[in-house]
Amino acid sequence: MDETERIAVIQQFGRTYRVFMQSFESQVGQPMPRWRILIALHDHAGELSQKKLVERLRVDPGALTRQLKTLEALGWIARSVDQRDNRISNVILTDEGRAVVNAGLPRRNTFLSETLSTLPDEAITALSGALRVLEQRIIEVASTSSESDATLSDNA
Repeated sequence: MDETERIAVIQQFGRTYRVFMQSFESQVGQPMPRWRILIALHDHAGELSQKKLVERLRVDPGALTRQLKTLEALGWIARSVDQRDNRISNVILTDEGRAVVNAGLPRRNTFLSETLSTLPDEAITALSGALRVLEQRIIEVASTSSESDATLSDNA
């Protein structure tokens, strides 16, 4: 595969990602970043620390804080300082937030099922493996690049 074909694959990956994100929001009723927070809380008895959310979702802490402010304004979550350690901020799914998740789960399940229904299991397994390898490689290349940039600026 030549460089042009490799670039085309990455461009297709980007287009597929954008279409998926737009379609997910229109079908489920929530943008993916917001949904991921809600479902993470739902899956953990409705409560996690902000730090645990960052780790679980693998998101930037600042981006998470912005999403949490929106969710809090909607009344879907509440934030509080941990009673045992005031350095920890806990995030709690409210009853209204739980209702949003419960309403969205069947739509999400239907959307994902219908989206993948025409792909054989072997193709889904192969795609999953390829995406894991690609993600890991992107992380490796980015960290190597960051280390090189840091070395260059240290030597400047």
